[in-house]
Amino acid sequence: MTGLSYTVRLENEAAIKELNELLKKAEDLQPFHASVGEHLLNSTQDRFDTETAPDGSPWERHAPATIRSRLRRNGNSPITILRESGRLAGSFNYEANSDHAKIGSPVIYAAIHHYGGEAGRGGNVEIPSRPILGLSSDDESEIIAIAEDFFAN
Repeated sequence: MTGLSYTVRLENEAAIKELNELLKKAEDLQPFHASVGEHLLNSTQDRFDTETAPDGSPWERHAPATIRSRLRRNGNSPITILRESGRLAGSFNYEANSDHAKIGSPVIYAAIHHYGGEAGRGGNVEIPSRPILGLSSDDESEIIAIAEDFFAN
């Protein structure tokens, strides 16, 4: 995944200890990581639908010049953020094995849209940061629920 990927690390000592105890009970964690990857993929797709960052803040709206350009190219079709062609939104995938789940996009311009920065010829266009990957509080709760279900068996 060359464009953008995301790694999560626990820093809460109590959560790490509890998770390590649960992990000792599992023989193969690939199905657990695949469930987490599926959830993160769905959550990422939801961000494109709601046009919000993982923390719930709205993505910055388009600049007037971008809106004019889009209308010129696409007529009166809806002006969506980061979804003019659908290539970026449809590019996210995950990888899951017994050690981890990793989500990302191979699209090279995914990172500039996630982090923001200068783009265009001569770097004369400032792309605002529109965070795509990350964990929301709902994601954290869902991953805990996935773990509880997985390790309850």
